Amino acid sequence: MKTILKTSKCIFFTILLFTFSCSSDDGGGGGSSGINAVNLVTNFDENPAVGATVGTIQASSGNTLSFSITAQTPSGALSINPSTGELKVANANAFDFETNPILSATISILDLSDTTSVTATININNLDDIASFLSTSEAAYTAAADGDWVIVTETEYNSLASNLNEISRIGTTEAEYTDSNMTNQSNMPQWIASNITSATVPSDSYVFAFKYNAFDVVNATTTKVKLSTTSGSDGYVDLGSTLPSHSGAMEDVYFVLKGNMDITSNLGYLAILKAENSIMGLKNITGNQSYYWASGDTNSGLAQFDDNKILYQGLSTTQKQW
Repeated sequence: MKTILKTSKCIFFTILLFTFSCSSDDGGGGGSSGINAVNLVTNFDENPAVGATVGTIQASSGNTLSFSITAQTPSGALSINPSTGELKVANANAFDFETNPILSATISILDLSDTTSVTATININNLDDIASFLSTSEAAYTAAADGDWVIVTETEYNSLASNLNEISRIGTTEAEYTDSNMTNQSNMPQWIASNITSATVPSDSYVFAFKYNAFDVVNATTTKVKLSTTSGSDGYVDLGSTLPSHSGAMEDVYFVLKGNMDITSNLGYLAILKAENSIMGLKNITGNQSYYWASGDTNSGLAQFDDNKILYQGLSTTQKQW
């Protein structure tokens, strides 16, 4: 009888010990770390606002969790809520498909006694960057056909110049355009002019924006932007469609070109075809071989004139971002 009781007690304590051991090893259902967590893979649009939510790290434990970023590429792109695991945009410039098509991060997760880590992979969606940085004119731009010029605001033009990659100002330098010595062009028939300037179009570039000083312009419908990769005096072709009807009184007018797929094969020269009866602004720069000029809508045979810069400017980039 005592033998049976001793045997029963041994069996009971063996079962109890086994149960306790299994319970201790289980760690609350989270494996050896005690934390259940999964990697994050998501798609996300480029050019977001700072603070936009990218995604949330999914993790669970029997205890309170804490999240932190231990590594990320590019550095500083993301921030994380330490309590919820919500990932947000910290540096909007990092979310650029042409520069960083994929962002990645390593996330450390801790509870009272355990730690684990997961990865976050963000695949950036390629958007039309011009549309992304337009506000007032976005609807008109979106509705336009490829090759059409669209009227935009000064703020939008400057935003494109600041936010797109590998930008060059062409046609005039900033110093030439903003020179304080303002005069104006007499009221003449239609003509084409191309500034002689260091602000040429770099080789392998796309021209996508344009502005000029409308000193006295009323409902102009025949103004064109032209481009040559031959010389400043010859070889011009129309760049996109005719500029849309516009007016201006001693002010700059601004345009963007939708969907330009034509890349310059060599160094380029930008010109403007002024509408008849329109008066353009210009700057008098004494002693400077300043521009080529010809009457009418011609593409060659422009003659050289001195002492003035015609007030127009374009934006180009060597990286197509639309």
